[in-house]
Amino acid sequence: MTSLHEFLEKGGFEEDVISIFLDNDIDYDVFLTLSEDDMKEVGIMSFGARRRLSMVIKAANGAATKGYSQHDSSCSDDASITSDLDQPGSSSCQTSPRTTTRMAPSPHTVPSLPMKDNMPLPSKRFSLANWLPDQPGGDDLIQSLKNCVVVSSQQRIRLVKVAVTGLTETLGLYPTASDKTSLAREMVQMFPAVKDTTPGLEGHEHFYNNGSGFLEYRLKNSRMSLPQDKKKRKRRSRQELEVAAKSAKTVVAEDEEEPITPGDQEKVDWMRYSPPTGDNQKKHRDLFIDTFSFRRKIINGSPTITDVLCQFPRLQDMPELINLEFQLLYPDQCDNFISRWGRMKEQIILAGEGNASVLVQIQKFQPDDNRDLCALTALAFALHKSVVQVRGTSTSSSRENSLLFLVQSIPEGTDVEAAAKAKKPVYQQPFLLALGPARRPVQYFAVLDKVAVPCGTSLITAIDRLFKCHFVFNVHYSPALLHFWHFIAAFIYEVLDPHTVKPIIRSFASSVRAVEL
Repeated sequence: MTSLHEFLEKGGFEEDVISIFLDNDIDYDVFLTLSEDDMKEVGIMSFGARRRLSMVIKAANGAATKGYSQHDSSCSDDASITSDLDQPGSSSCQTSPRTTTRMAPSPHTVPSLPMKDNMPLPSKRFSLANWLPDQPGGDDLIQSLKNCVVVSSQQRIRLVKVAVTGLTETLGLYPTASDKTSLAREMVQMFPAVKDTTPGLEGHEHFYNNGSGFLEYRLKNSRMSLPQDKKKRKRRSRQELEVAAKSAKTVVAEDEEEPITPGDQEKVDWMRYSPPTGDNQKKHRDLFIDTFSFRRKIINGSPTITDVLCQFPRLQDMPELINLEFQLLYPDQCDNFISRWGRMKEQIILAGEGNASVLVQIQKFQPDDNRDLCALTALAFALHKSVVQVRGTSTSSSRENSLLFLVQSIPEGTDVEAAAKAKKPVYQQPFLLALGPARRPVQYFAVLDKVAVPCGTSLITAIDRLFKCHFVFNVHYSPALLHFWHFIAAFIYEVLDPHTVKPIIRSFASSVRAVEL
């Protein structure tokens, strides 16, 4: 089947024009039916672009019509075809018995596209291998990337910067998707250490894939310095296929839900008005499991956490039910964090040492300090999101401040409930309160709205419960920690498709996997 993307790219059309058709689900067949009014409606504002596209459509339709006519002229007429059907060797246009319909050329056969003399050919027009050695420090960069196992963020940034500089000096600030894809593939072929090792990917996608990646980000930043009249229309953002990437929301599919029985409300009411005791905890657990579908239907209606805890108070005073609820949602992934973190934390620390900002934080920890806290700090710093969107407003966030959205320390002896109620309004999403010294707390609590839920004495147990709270209560991640939580969701718990996360997250995950302990 003809790719409209390739067809237009061969005709010299820019990526921002091509993307409009892709974003509006217009394929090759639909494209051939468009008028200039249709093009304007989908967002092609340039008169010249619309006219050129109309000429292409006319030429393509003309070529198809010509092919149809030539096929007709090679046969005399309908009568001759039908009369000759039973005559062996009558003509080369003979059809199968009882078939009188003559077929026009397939619409998926691409006609030749009129090309201007200055239109670029769809071939590799920039070679990083030829460009890089001639640049200042190019040989040093080549040697450092060929000799390393774990690529630092500084090395990756430098490689992207040099590669985009060569690309733009050769092809301008608006290279085609084919050029960017070729460059991304060449980068991982030259330097295998920079490859994206996420299973199911070719390895170059974090540099460029479908309008995103490190190369595209660098190109967009380079274009910002252009005068307004030199900028081309921004391409529309592509719809991202994310599973809980924007909000970490979990919805039980309707066709998988168990039917709600009349007794569900009675069971919920019993749990609500029967405080847990040593004698009835098993009954609470059994009824909690029985009312799972009933509870998910209510929680997926997006009530506040306070409302959920009011209706299901056992989630607060029997916090182990949070783990049980997550297990009912994800039976095979529930224990992944606890079972995998012991090894992965050391890999995260070593991979983070390749980032100067992360290394400074790691060096602040003493050898006998909490290694779990050191690894979580390294992960939060390595995947720091400097600009976050909060209710449509962009705000900056420092690395140090982003950690406060994960855990905040309060002195031992502090009234935890009062501290939870006195939290600052900026901390809307769940976070941990650590009771005691910052490096060695004695107890942890998850702050949900303004309610403190016990999370035990281990940081890892507390982080495990905090992560699960996002799913159990159907709430968003903190924007400042979005990359941090997506790494944990995709590469530790495996409840998020790793192909849907940002390139910076996949790149760091590849560095972590490359660390040999």
